[in-house]
Amino acid sequence: MPKKIFNRLSVKVFLITFLMQVAAGILICVTLYFSTPKTYLSTSEENYLKVFDLIDQLRSVPEENSGEIIDDFIRDTGIDLAIYNAEKSTYDKKVFAETDSKLALKTEEEVQERIDALNDKEEKGSFDLWFYNTVSDWPGQGNTRYELAYFFSNTKENVMPRSIRKSLPVMAFVITAISLVCSFIYTKLFAKPVNRISEVSRSMAQMDFSKKCESKRQDEIGDLARNLDVMAASLQEKMQSLERKNQLLSDEVTRRKELESQKDVFFSAASHELKTPVTVLEGQIRGMIDGIEPYTDYDEYLPKALGTVKRMESLINDILTASRMQSGKEISSSRTDVVQLLEEKLKENEDLFSVRGIKTELSFGNDLLFLGNKELTSMAVGAFISNAAFYSNEGETVFVDAEKISSQDGKKMVQVEIRNKGHIDEEDLPHLFEAFYRTDKSRSRRSGGSGLGLYLAKLLVEKQGGSCDMKNMDEDVVATIRLPADTGHP
Repeated sequence: MPKKIFNRLSVKVFLITFLMQVAAGILICVTLYFSTPKTYLSTSEENYLKVFDLIDQLRSVPEENSGEIIDDFIRDTGIDLAIYNAEKSTYDKKVFAETDSKLALKTEEEVQERIDALNDKEEKGSFDLWFYNTVSDWPGQGNTRYELAYFFSNTKENVMPRSIRKSLPVMAFVITAISLVCSFIYTKLFAKPVNRISEVSRSMAQMDFSKKCESKRQDEIGDLARNLDVMAASLQEKMQSLERKNQLLSDEVTRRKELESQKDVFFSAASHELKTPVTVLEGQIRGMIDGIEPYTDYDEYLPKALGTVKRMESLINDILTASRMQSGKEISSSRTDVVQLLEEKLKENEDLFSVRGIKTELSFGNDLLFLGNKELTSMAVGAFISNAAFYSNEGETVFVDAEKISSQDGKKMVQVEIRNKGHIDEEDLPHLFEAFYRTDKSRSRRSGGSGLGLYLAKLLVEKQGGSCDMKNMDEDVVATIRLPADTGHP
């Protein structure tokens, strides 16, 4: 764990900066210690005068407030001082004054050490001293007598080492504090943006492009951060593009699989539908060839065989049409009048409606032109109209309405509704547009239907960009066809 911590860039930057600051401080102290020129100390007479001046200053302050004056004197003159309470001191025991001085000699050991260090060019001595006392009868003179001992030299010496030694604790604290502050600031300025860049790049490696550096720095680190943001945005755009392409490819594969599955189901059902009439036709023809009763009655069974062939022909045509629609080939489109198309289909089914006693009513709006293939659309509309004719009760009315509407996406559509009396079981509704699905198999067989009518109608309409559906509405069944309207001008 410690090794992992020390491998962090922020820790390295902090430690290197801190050590450099401390080393610089130490180097400055060592340089001052050994390189400063020697200073000539004052003569004895001058030193005496300085001590006398100090005594005069101390007479104006109480004993407990004299420390700052004493320290300033020692720093300025280089004279060492010790202040005793003369009235309490004895020959073998010295009692020092109660000052708050930091530089004065305060123990007998310090005084003795200073005395032992005296050489022939140094002097020592003492003067009487009275601190300020507010209750004294004599202005500027207290009641207690003190003794001020002094030690000074009259030779040239380097006073800087002495100053450095005495101020070393303070200097060490200041150097350490400044180094810590500078190291912290330097680390924050340098390591923090690098950590942010590392965090963003780590997110990018995990395919998360939401995080950004958003640096406002104008230096190289800022350039790197902005370049990383640009790269993240570019990669995100590329990834989204790839995801869209993959989704489209997946959708296309799914669609193709569904189409293949639908084709398999369709042709399986088609084979089943063709198998029955082929078997019937084969039996009829073989019976006629072999002279088996009752197939020797050619006048009866040849028309039946022909009817079976025609049903097979109709089924095969429907299968071929469905195959063309599923092949994905484009169909030609043109402007077609839906009212004219509806009138034509109603007229084609006029005999069917007449036989069953069914009436028709057509209502329509204005400008009902659509873009599509008239022939294919006619087949689709015809499937819905014939379906309404076959499944309506005799004597009922089939209503056909056409109008222009707007779809949910704002496109103009031509809508055709074919409504007849009746009801479709709810379980049959989802399957109405499936191939070969019949809600009433017996009636479908009698009508000659292939079971592909509504299936083909839906394919034909959707191939042209439209839609269709069937639903129960009260007592009616409503088939709805929607086709893209032609909004241009001829």
